[in-house]
Amino acid sequence: MADVSLSDLFSAISRAMLDAQQAVSQASVNQYWNYFRPADGLRASLAGQAGVAEGEALVPLMRKIVIPAPNGKGVASELSVPLVSLVNHGSFSLEQVTLKMRVAASVDEAGGPLKVSVLPARRRDETLQATDGQDAVPDTAQEIELVFRREAPAEGISRITTEAIKLL
Repeated sequence: MADVSLSDLFSAISRAMLDAQQAVSQASVNQYWNYFRPADGLRASLAGQAGVAEGEALVPLMRKIVIPAPNGKGVASELSVPLVSLVNHGSFSLEQVTLKMRVAASVDEAGGPLKVSVLPARRRDETLQATDGQDAVPDTAQEIELVFRREAPAEGISRITTEAIKLL
């Protein structure tokens, strides 16, 4: 593999992690909308409120929950509860990503940027062996492990999420 500058390698890893996080977040949003259905019978007066055009409104899927009477006989009450209120509202996210790789480092000129070559991973049982009567050449590659951890979300995102949940 060709030599790559270390900063370019980290930039590529960062972009890949952002793409993965966006895919996970989008899947979480798509799953959330499964708890709603189109509001076919919704009154026309509701359409147009809050910027919702007629036919675009959604209503939550409902489930009946029965609360038994305190004495254990009969039913105290029945509630119709939005199914979305019974699920976790937190979105999925990548908490930590660990990347292990085998690299060989080099520098083209004194004081120049560090370049790395990402090499195929070595099998656990692979050992340094000589071939055809030649002395074994020591492997200068190093195995490194990078651990990326997620930071806490920005306060603005938390507030948007909280306000969106209040609307339900």
